[in-house]
Amino acid sequence: MFTARNIELELRKERLRVQIDTQREQLASYGAYLVKPFAAADRAVMAANYVKHRPWIAGLAVLAVTVLKRRSLVRWAGWGWSLWRGWRFAKQWVRRPGF
Repeated sequence: MFTARNIELELRKERLRVQIDTQREQLASYGAYLVKPFAAADRAVMAANYVKHRPWIAGLAVLAVTVLKRRSLVRWAGWGWSLWRGWRFAKQWVRRPGF
């Protein structure tokens, strides 16, 4: 049996639900511009963990910096970047259906 108090409480609950939904939408719109920076931070943390579990990579990087001249280091980094991107493209291309 619905009393006036129960009806009043149900109406208040409904108003609060609408208010909560509105606030959730506002929060989502406020945080939308943070998705890309957070994704970049996540990738940086994953890269740091990758290097942390493979210390030879850090050692190789330190060796390269100390042995190579600055200009040639930039050139080698460019080559390495290009090769890495090419490898990623080739992996995706081979994994496509119908290959």
